[in-house]
Amino acid sequence: MEGSTPSGQGGLNAGEWRDLGSAAPAAKPNPAPPRRLSTTRLHINARPGSLAQERDRAREIVGLARDTVTETFSDIRFGRKLQAAKLEPIVAAIAASVNRSPTALPSVTRIKLHHEYTYLHSVAVCGLMIALGNELRLSHELTQEIGLAGLLHDIGKARIDADLLDKNGPLDLEEYALVQAHTLRGYELLRDSGIESEIALDVCLHHHERIDGGGYPSGISQETLSIHARMGAVCDVYDAVTSNRPYKPSWSPGAALDWMMSTSGHFDPRVLRTFRTLLGVFPVGSLVLLESQRLAVVLDEPAESPTSPDVCVFLDAATRQQLAPMRASTRSDAILGLEVAANWGLADFEPIRERLLLEFAGA
Repeated sequence: MEGSTPSGQGGLNAGEWRDLGSAAPAAKPNPAPPRRLSTTRLHINARPGSLAQERDRAREIVGLARDTVTETFSDIRFGRKLQAAKLEPIVAAIAASVNRSPTALPSVTRIKLHHEYTYLHSVAVCGLMIALGNELRLSHELTQEIGLAGLLHDIGKARIDADLLDKNGPLDLEEYALVQAHTLRGYELLRDSGIESEIALDVCLHHHERIDGGGYPSGISQETLSIHARMGAVCDVYDAVTSNRPYKPSWSPGAALDWMMSTSGHFDPRVLRTFRTLLGVFPVGSLVLLESQRLAVVLDEPAESPTSPDVCVFLDAATRQQLAPMRASTRSDAILGLEVAANWGLADFEPIRERLLLEFAGA
């Protein structure tokens, strides 16, 4: 790779953590100036409403964002330079939606068609990065820049064969190395396009690093891995595992969070704990304890009553006896709190959760 690459912006101590708040084809002729998107259609100045209303707005924003990101990837495949000006209103719209409701847009972007995964993944990570920045109480300006970083984090995949990215099966070593190269290619693309944001460059290059130094491309660890790259790692992995791919089915939000929280050496624990709080009170797939002393799996995310989702009960907590699975409302049998399967001796909880969601979530 020509030129040097950043090695991260340094680890943060506890005080600094909160202080953040205070071979391409030949180039073609310059494309037309970026088309302007209506602020009305982007709902940038919309007033806060119900969660159901915000989900409707989020669907329109996500559609426009997907089209813009798709166009950006196409420009790069044809050798044109990235036009950051086309992306700024998209980031602003996503930020406005997340500010009105941090869970509406993520719930919309979880549903991805096979051919649009790469583009919607970028939109989803943008929204998650902004929501995480808000939860960390970062400044508005910094959060906007982090959102742009999320939108651009996988831009290097524009230089990777789509058939390879969507291969239905395991990659061999050579293929895996080609896919891993998207971080370096993305960094080069942003640098050569004149992107001045150090955060965007950093997140693009380092969002597959791990805090134990076992990631790629640089193998840097917690001591030198920036807070922004750590945020990118969490948001990127969460959206990836909760999305259907040709080679694997999606996990529920609850299953994804349980796995991410149980890993060691991959994610910054502080970032991950903060991320957990922004995904809603009871994400789909979560294990919960009811007032009736029954264990249940959360089945939905009701727009008007997010603290009272429908659940599927399956175990008597007092006797540890299995119950006939049954859909139940928590309006009359309230949720006492989230539970950890291992604390209840549920070594086989994953197949139980998968079966209950498959059978009851659409009922």
